[in-house]
Amino acid sequence: MTYRRVLVVVVVLSLAVAGGTARAGFTPAWSYLPASLRAHLAAESGGVLFLPARTPDFYRYRSGATVTNGKLSVTFTNRVRIREGVWQWTKKTFVWNVQRYTGDCTAFATPDKILQLSGNKVYWSAATGIAWRCVKDVRGRTYVLSASSGVGDADFASAVASGLDVSQRTSAVTVALTVKPGVVRRGGTVVVSGVAGGCTAGDQVTISSRAFAPTQSFAGIPAVFAKVGSAGRFSAKTRIPATRRPGMYVLTARCGGGNLGISARLAVNA
Repeated sequence: MTYRRVLVVVVVLSLAVAGGTARAGFTPAWSYLPASLRAHLAAESGGVLFLPARTPDFYRYRSGATVTNGKLSVTFTNRVRIREGVWQWTKKTFVWNVQRYTGDCTAFATPDKILQLSGNKVYWSAATGIAWRCVKDVRGRTYVLSASSGVGDADFASAVASGLDVSQRTSAVTVALTVKPGVVRRGGTVVVSGVAGGCTAGDQVTISSRAFAPTQSFAGIPAVFAKVGSAGRFSAKTRIPATRRPGMYVLTARCGGGNLGISARLAVNA
C-alpha cells in the first residue's frame, strides 16, 4: 500500500491557571445520547458501544441512532447559535458508524492520508469524506470506527480518534487537575491528582510534563500514570529530577484515548 502523503497532527488542549490547579467542564460527546438509549444500543451491539468522546464544535446527537445487522449508525448534526440560549439545527451532519471487522484496517476504504491524533492512528480519505480506525474490545473482537460527512474534513478524523467503548460509563462531566505543592525545589516530590470525568474505575490516566523524570513517557514527553478510582478520581506521586532546570512547567492529562482538556502549572525552583 502506498500513501500519497502523511499528515501528522498534534492536538494540544490546555487551560492553565496559577496556583497549580486547573478546573474546567468537559461534556463527552457520547453523553449527548440519553443513558437509556445508550443502554439499548449497547445491548443490540453485543455489550459494547463505541462512541466519540469529542465532535467538531456544535455537533450534537438529535435522533435516529440504530443498530442494523450489527452495524451501529449515529448521526450528529451541527447547530448554530441564534441568540443566548437559542440554537437552530442546520443541515450539516456526519454519520458515526461502528461494525465488526476482520480484514486489514487499511483496506476498509482507500486512504490517502494517515493522521496521528490523540495518540491514535486514523486513516482518512479526503475524496470520500471517510475517516476510520480499528479497535479491539475487552474480548479481543475487532471493530472499525468511522465517520463520514461526504466531504474531507480533519475535524471528523478527530472524532474517530476520540472513539471509545462507553457501554459501562456514566455521564460525569467534571474534570480537574491539581499538583501539590504548586512550587517545588528541584529533587522534591509532588502529588498530582484530579478527576477524569467520563472515565471509569480501572482506566489509566496519563499525566505529561517536561518537569517529570524521563523514566516513562508519552508521545516523547515525560509522563506519570495513575489509575482511575471511584467517581473518576486519580492520584500519583513523582519526584522532580534534581537536574531539572528552574522554571514554570505545564502538566496535562489524558484518559480513554483523548485529552481531558485541562492543565495545571508547576513552578520548579533551584
